[in-house]
Amino acid sequence: MPRCAHVNGRLVAARHASVSVFDRGLLYGDGLFETLRAYRGAVFALDQHLLRLRSAARFLGISVPRYAWRTDIDALLRRNRLLTTDARVRITVTRGATGRGVAPPRGIRPTTIITAEAVDPALIHAQQRGVRVALVPFARDGFLAEHKVLNYLPGVLGKRIAARRKAFEGIFVDQTGHVMEGTTSNLFVWHGKRLLTPPAAGILPGLTRRLIIGAAVADGMRVYERPVSGQDLFDADEALLTSSVIEVVPIIEVDGRSIGGARVGPRTQRLQHLYRQIVVQSLAHR
Repeated sequence: MPRCAHVNGRLVAARHASVSVFDRGLLYGDGLFETLRAYRGAVFALDQHLLRLRSAARFLGISVPRYAWRTDIDALLRRNRLLTTDARVRITVTRGATGRGVAPPRGIRPTTIITAEAVDPALIHAQQRGVRVALVPFARDGFLAEHKVLNYLPGVLGKRIAARRKAFEGIFVDQTGHVMEGTTSNLFVWHGKRLLTPPAAGILPGLTRRLIIGAAVADGMRVYERPVSGQDLFDADEALLTSSVIEVVPIIEVDGRSIGGARVGPRTQRLQHLYRQIVVQSLAHR
């Protein structure tokens, strides 16, 4: 367990960190979150994550407190001894604690939590060798799918299904048979020289997804945001997952069927290189 966490602007020992039993995030999933990656003590794309956090907060009608976010995260990484390794940082904001019913009263003070822990070392192997994924026969649905709200039960169930099948990730499939996204990641498939990814409507359009699309276009690749069928995925020359924490992870197998000869393809390797360049250049100007 990490040594410390930030709770409502204060750095506290993890064993003493707590929230009210009446917190609406606990009772109703009434809140939102962002997950970031830090590279040897330097948090990446913080401003972009905070922008999305505030956008989702406005949608929910939650007031995000004004903190020195970078300073607080830097202090948390230092206390958790994460300055010489890569870390996963999560910012959670709930509407706050109240003993009343479902309808939120006015004037509640939001609850804010920041946690940080080391990135799983096994991720490097996944990036280099590729992973298995499992199709999940449901998807996040409706307007909430486009916001990082605390109601993450579809993701939890999808991860459980993937784990039972010994897969790295579960891929949501909607009622029309289109693959949508991973439980905690976005999906891309290569067909020849075309890079396909499901459209942003109805999925959580990740920041890494956006960066990959921009880098691919700048590199002369042809990117298409359009519906992707399960057959498109099975027939792909290459496929990959993206997120802030996992970066770019190749897919080599879907439900027991190999993708691209079960090897990491050159176009996916190129995207990994382009994304790493983005990170290095960004952190150099921090």
